[in-house]
Order: sequence, then C-alpha cells, then structure tokens
Amino acid sequence: ADHINRQETVKETFSLANAPNEPSWLGLAGTLPYLGTSLSTVYLSWVLNTPWPVSSSFVNKFLISQETAHQLMATLEPIQLGYGAIIISFLGAVHWGMEYAEKVADPARARFRYGLGVMAPIMAWPTLFLPVPFALTGQFAAFVALYFADARATVRGWAPAWYSTYRFALTAVVGVAIAISLIGRAKVGDAKPRLTGLSEKFHEHRGEESYSEKWAELEEKDAKKDDSEGK
Repeated sequence: ADHINRQETVKETFSLANAPNEPSWLGLAGTLPYLGTSLSTVYLSWVLNTPWPVSSSFVNKFLISQETAHQLMATLEPIQLGYGAIIISFLGAVHWGMEYAEKVADPARARFRYGLGVMAPIMAWPTLFLPVPFALTGQFAAFVALYFADARATVRGWAPAWYSTYRFALTAVVGVAIAISLIGRAKVGDAKPRLTGLSEKFHEHRGEESYSEKWAELEEKDAKKDDSEGK
C-alpha cells in the first residue's frame, strides 16, 4: 500500500493533467533544445576522449574527428547558455503578463510580479560571462529559485492552481538536462572551465613522431649545408 501511495504521489507531482494543453505541450517542447544540447555534449565529450580513428570500423561510423567535435562543442556552448538565459527571462515576464490581465489592483501582488520579472533577467544574463560549468550551475539555481517563487505565487492565488505543478515538472526536466551537460563536460580534458586544456589534447602525438621537431631539424641541417657551400 505504501509503495502504491508513493507511486501516486510521484505521478501527481509530475502530472500535467490539470494544465491546459497548449502550455503543457509548448512547455515540454521548450525543454527539447536543452535536452538536445545536453545529449550532444555527452556525445562530443566521448569523441574528444576517444582516439580517432579506432580499430573498430563499427565504432568509427559513430565518430567524427576531434577538431570537428571541438568546433561543435564550442558552438553548443553559446546556444545552450543563450537559450537558458532567454527562458529564465521569459519565466519572469510571465508574471508581468498575468499582472497586466488583472482587473483589481493589489500593491503586494504587483510588487511581487514586477519584481520577479526584473530579477529573472538579472539572474540569467550575467551567467553568459561565466565559465560554462559555473554558468550552467548558475542557470539551474535561477530555474530553482523561480520555481519556488512560482510555487509561492500559486499558494497565494497569484497564479493558476496548476502552475506550481507545471513549473516543477519542467524545472525537473531542465535540471536533468543541465546535469547531463555538466557530467559530459567533466569528462573533457581536465574538466577545466570553457574547455581549456583541449588544445593540448588535440596536439597529443600518442606515440607518433613529432613532425614539428622533425622539420626544425631538417631546416637546421639545410641552413648548415648552405653555410658550408657558401664558404
């Protein structure tokens, strides 16, 4: 009985049955870019930590060059962080829209809504200047803080009754996506911010001959040869 009750509690916690169809489907669709960039990060991290090509022709079908993976990873960073900043700002702006629709003035409610609308971008956009792991962590903290603010607004009747559960479910999805991204990036290089240290990784010779040193030796021999011929 306790097991069944726990299952029912989990279902109710993540259930969007009471939310209108439009925000439910659009909200879930809005998490797809986060999930897509997170899963792509895991794949690219695997590529960056795998010598290419490998001995298995089957595995090679799923690999790309490390230079390409590095370029794609660098492209995903601003996409994921920029999208997160936009969504956080949007969550604050939702309260401005709800306040505009009110017919009866309430100073406490207005201060809460307008203040939240301003605080959301203040929390979101500075994360774009942080190293990626700290930026992702900061954005997750902003999502969680906004969820608690939305839950408070729901309890006080300043948001629809379904809004708190709706926001919890979407925040959980975003949290999982951010965790996947952080785990993936932790596997790259020495887990340094903004993928520093990857340049050394790309130039590893893995036991191969150092061609830069070889060319330097040849140039030195040619220079000595020219000197001796000139004399």
